[in-house]
Amino acid sequence: MKDAINYNELMKRASNAAEEIMEHAECTDDARDMVHEYCDWDWTIYNGKAMELCCNVPAYLMDEAQGMVEDSGSVEATTGLYEHAAMLAYWIIHTAIVEHLEGMIEEREAA
Repeated sequence: MKDAINYNELMKRASNAAEEIMEHAECTDDARDMVHEYCDWDWTIYNGKAMELCCNVPAYLMDEAQGMVEDSGSVEATTGLYEHAAMLAYWIIHTAIVEHLEGMIEEREAA
């Protein structure tokens, strides 16, 4: 059976990643710095999965990811569709993890 690649599954995986980051981080700054280490999922590695993720997320995530890709300056005239999708997928995942992580940090600070 094929694993679902959609917003709900993205947010479940991102929540799990954020929990793992919080377990290993010594402080909140460390946690924020660690996010990039948790973004290389199968959805960023396999082109078809990256494309599917890009098609199955809300516009705000796609817009945020597109902005990050543009800011990185990594898209050139020779960048292919699949390579671009993989970059977008990485930043979609990054944004989702950060959303969960920031929520956990706020909860921890409020307690």
